[in-house]
Amino acid sequence: MSIIKINLLVKFNFILLALLLFLATTMVMFYESPERMLEGEWVEKGWYFEKVDNMPSFQKQSTIHEEIKNTLIAHLPPLQDGLWHFERKGSRSYIAHHHDNRYNWFLKGRGHILELRKDDKLVESFVIHELSDTRLILHLNLDLQAKGIARIVLEKGEKINYAKKI
Repeated sequence: MSIIKINLLVKFNFILLALLLFLATTMVMFYESPERMLEGEWVEKGWYFEKVDNMPSFQKQSTIHEEIKNTLIAHLPPLQDGLWHFERKGSRSYIAHHHDNRYNWFLKGRGHILELRKDDKLVESFVIHELSDTRLILHLNLDLQAKGIARIVLEKGEKINYAKKI
């Protein structure tokens, strides 16, 4: 009698393990990875002061002036027009082209650090605070007039169909 119960228990455990493995594999295959969520065109909605060290005149929701923003991204020509375009081709990842320059983008850590590189040299690093299908919030450390953190709010832009435009 105990042999029958053991055989039944072994079969039940095998079926349960197989179902769990199938479920885990299915979830991994259809899980939306941060790289896929990041792909596409993002439109800047604003730059804000998130945290500024020892500066009581700056508040959390204060908007960053255009002059400071332009100084912060002067070394990143693709980001100066307010459109951030992330595309992936094969094993290489790119951010918007600017003339003949290509800026590679990588997600580091647990997918919460966005690095921009040019010619395999780090150009800028952002911390991803929020990433969803329609919204992206990045934090950037400021080292200019006020040391602190800038919050960059971006929203997913619409895909432009050039054939329909013409």
